[in-house]
Amino acid sequence: MNNSFYAAITGALVAFIGVLITLRANQRNFETNLKEEQKKAREEREFLAKHKALLSAVESVTRFVNYYLTLSDRELPKDGVTPTDISEMSISLNRLHFYCSIDTIKQSIAMSQILGRAYAQALKAKMPAMFIAEEIKGIDVQIEMIKEMNRELQQEILTLLSTDRLSPILVSHRQQLAANSKSIVGLVEKKNDLIKKKYHATEVCRDVVVKGLKEVYGALSNVLLMARKELAFPIDESEYKTILVQTTEQTVSDLNSLLNEIRAEIAKRLQ
Repeated sequence: MNNSFYAAITGALVAFIGVLITLRANQRNFETNLKEEQKKAREEREFLAKHKALLSAVESVTRFVNYYLTLSDRELPKDGVTPTDISEMSISLNRLHFYCSIDTIKQSIAMSQILGRAYAQALKAKMPAMFIAEEIKGIDVQIEMIKEMNRELQQEILTLLSTDRLSPILVSHRQQLAANSKSIVGLVEKKNDLIKKKYHATEVCRDVVVKGLKEVYGALSNVLLMARKELAFPIDESEYKTILVQTTEQTVSDLNSLLNEIRAEIAKRLQ
């Protein structure tokens, strides 16, 4: 009786210990799996955040390049506000500092400096054309004021002709109309001269933009390659760079050819 009782107790203890060991092993497996899942989820979140930041950087730099290309013909925002396509570029490149490696951060800083310098040089070259444009607007205001004055004079003349044809005011009004018309002709001639001057100033700015294109396109190429590296999307860097350089050179060449054709046609019309 005692032997069988002890045997039963021993068997129960062994079974209980086995259960405890199994539970402990299961607990360890659960904790290990949980850590792996948490690590996987964290890495996935980090990858998605990095992917989003890099995609934003590529898109913003592309918008910057498109804005830069057309800067010479754009009207800039008033009150010193930085254009959105310019400010977003800096913001998106700075965002990479939170998600990317130190090499990528260094490259993003260098690119931001390159693009910022190119924009500043183009903006400086654009200033003369902007000042001339303001002069043209001032002349338009003067012309409109004189035209409005002429409309009032003509209305008064019609009134006098129907009420007092011999009024001496008629003579002075007609003289004033003639003087105003002469002033308008002079202002129009001045405006035409300013338009030509503005065109040449704009072309100077356009030359600065075209001159900086290779460096700007180079920055765009770098951000594309940088994104592939950071996201571990392997590619033959040498071949990729060669393709981008060839594309850039062809784009600049085509743009220069187009500008030369347009300038030649405009020169004919300005003669």
